[in-house]
Amino acid sequence: MASTTRRNFILSSALAAASATVLAACGASGEKASGKLPAADSYPIDPDASGTKAKWSEEEKDGYNLITQDAGATLSYSPESGLGIIQVDGYAFKDLNGNGKLDLFEDWRQSPQDRAAAWAQELSIDDELPLMLHSSLMAEEAKDLSAGGEMAASNQFDLGIRTALSFATQGDGKSQSDWNNACQAYCEAKPNSIPFNLSTNPRDFGKFPTNLSLAASFDPELAKSVADEISKCYRAVGVTCLLGPQIDMCGEPRWSRITGAFGEDPALSRDLTRATIDGYQSTYVDGKDTGWGAGSVGTQMKHFPGDGAGESGREAHNDFGKFNVYPGDNFKASLVNFLDGGLNLDDSTSQASGVMTSYSIAYSKDEEYGELVGSAYSKFKTGILRDQCGYDGLICSDWGVTDDPGGFVSTPWGVTGLTKPERFKKILDCGIDQIGGGFDLESLKAAYDMLVSDLGQDGADERIRESVRRILVTYFEPGLVENPYTDSKAAVSLLEGDELATTARDAADKCIVLLKNEGGVICERSQKPKVYVPVKYTPAQAAGATGNMATAATMKLPIDANKVADCLDIVSDTIGDPTGPADENGKATYQESDLTRLTADQVADCDFAIVFVDSPATGDGAVPNSDGTFTYVPKTLQYRTYTADGANVRKTSIAGDKLADGSQENRTYFGQSATAQNESDLDSILNTVELMAGKPVVVVINASTPMIFSEFEDKVQGIVMHFGAADLPLADILGGKVEPSGLLPLQQPADMDTVEANDEDVPRDLVCHVDSAGNAYDFGFGLNWKGVIDDDRVSTYAKVAPLTEPQTVSIQL
Repeated sequence: MASTTRRNFILSSALAAASATVLAACGASGEKASGKLPAADSYPIDPDASGTKAKWSEEEKDGYNLITQDAGATLSYSPESGLGIIQVDGYAFKDLNGNGKLDLFEDWRQSPQDRAAAWAQELSIDDELPLMLHSSLMAEEAKDLSAGGEMAASNQFDLGIRTALSFATQGDGKSQSDWNNACQAYCEAKPNSIPFNLSTNPRDFGKFPTNLSLAASFDPELAKSVADEISKCYRAVGVTCLLGPQIDMCGEPRWSRITGAFGEDPALSRDLTRATIDGYQSTYVDGKDTGWGAGSVGTQMKHFPGDGAGESGREAHNDFGKFNVYPGDNFKASLVNFLDGGLNLDDSTSQASGVMTSYSIAYSKDEEYGELVGSAYSKFKTGILRDQCGYDGLICSDWGVTDDPGGFVSTPWGVTGLTKPERFKKILDCGIDQIGGGFDLESLKAAYDMLVSDLGQDGADERIRESVRRILVTYFEPGLVENPYTDSKAAVSLLEGDELATTARDAADKCIVLLKNEGGVICERSQKPKVYVPVKYTPAQAAGATGNMATAATMKLPIDANKVADCLDIVSDTIGDPTGPADENGKATYQESDLTRLTADQVADCDFAIVFVDSPATGDGAVPNSDGTFTYVPKTLQYRTYTADGANVRKTSIAGDKLADGSQENRTYFGQSATAQNESDLDSILNTVELMAGKPVVVVINASTPMIFSEFEDKVQGIVMHFGAADLPLADILGGKVEPSGLLPLQQPADMDTVEANDEDVPRDLVCHVDSAGNAYDFGFGLNWKGVIDDDRVSTYAKVAPLTEPQTVSIQL
């Protein structure tokens, strides 16, 4: 078959007569095909002679064409883009560079590594520099690539950017699929036809369990199966890169990003990390691991080397939370999840395809953990991966690290004195391959010019091509180059079908923790219980230091009574018309008097009450002052006002900026007070206890951090803790349909004194709450209908001391 041109696709007579069938997409590099692989020096290869039998067939889809092959890669392309298809050895290949021949990087039979190296040599530096920017797309409408102003997809694609985190992934299955296809067609029509690599932050299609929820299952196989299911959802809408999983060790109980991670124990986190990345990256056919394939999503495990040791729980998106501290000399423990987990997978993809660095500065006075700069600028930190572990995968910075302070996300910690080009240059010097949130191509080009001055033209080009090779490997591994288009009908069927919701519900059932069960109030039931659920009133909230918007008061039933009607017979309060202060549109908002609570007589025939609350909202740990400085305040884990004046409160912070006079800034909050933003949740618990007049009260806690239980535990009969579970799994447990099996992935502190005494870098070092039944709310504790759970999971993880360093490699500090 003669080769086609980039601008004129000629359908062969063999194809015209063929009957096309829809086959599952494969398309990953290294696809097996009959015959010996061509040698590297045999490329470029001329196409088959006219009349050679084709081993492929083609069909028209919705806006693109699909090519399926006998024991070969599935290809998809837009007939409007001008991309040519050539045939060699009877197989179809994309003519990406339009030379009418098959080049090594176009040959899907070759390995991703060899193809990436060859393509990196083919592309010009002007083509390659934009590939090092991992941008963000704010697409507002499916297929409208010009939406979003300067950040519009079309503008970024015209610059040559081909990897982006897209917020268009928040729509329905069809709109997401169509948007991906529009992006792919646009990019395909550009020189080199480099596809669009769509990334996403972790998402929970159909309310799959969060990472912290999965940690409560203590079940790596469950984590793998959930990741496998979610990866299919990602691929259905075009996502081939996950900015995750988040695997920070959470030794600091006040840290605000605990919900995204696998808890505080290094061994449990390691095993869940390994299983989760296996589930995302491997494609499983009939339960068998087949390596990279149509169901594969590349991962960027984050945030290396761990971001969970923020001093006093403050978070590193913010200047006031930029320091991680190591008072327990336990830095190496934070590496376990990454090195023993993500770089030592059980399945055949071997290791995480990417790593995202943390924002934080690893603080020590003697710079034991490297220069006092954010991780993207730290040769010490990237050197652990590159030099000590030999990692040759992609390393991407987190978002906004090159931006000046004051932006929406701007985190140039330790390098504010550098210009933007100097920041880019420092990142390149550290071995980073992609700049997260990057859109500033001019600064990257200026950094390249600095590289030329330092290394010479050849040395600078070699450094850029090294990163581009790593980037392109992540394109080839999941088959993105061959098959970037998605079937919108298949996406709708998968994402909006009942099967996905059922699978998610079954998984979530295993991730809910029963902490207290006085009198067996949570038990197996043949009939659904009648329960009183108070309407949840949330007072108005002021804006936070990190830019959180002020919110009006709300009131709503915290569970969908209709959705859970098969499990629970719910009675509740009456919400009246709002009569509170007017909002910015002049409409009245709610106030507490708009709510009419049920009376004691009205709840007398209820089996028990269920109060839905959130763990105490800790705030940011800093309050902005008018001069741009901050007043530091405690991040409290109790509802009522906490004053930080105990013996364990630091009067001098470990970390702080160097001041103009040469002294160190003191970020202490000694003597300051804080009250949980949702203090009203405690009022709801206590008011319900009074209303029920001795009848059982069950508290259901949606926990984003550990919490202090002594404010209410001895007054209630049941406590259920979850980490973002949907209504139906909660109803399964509360209604006695499913026996609880979850275990605590986090210690629950006895009081704020033990929280203040804890070392931010040391897991499982709290004095735990002991309840009225004598049970300690320690890591690994949980109840089922029969009592305290004591199974293999508890023996494996909870009855052994936490790891303090990686087991697969000896790290030198």
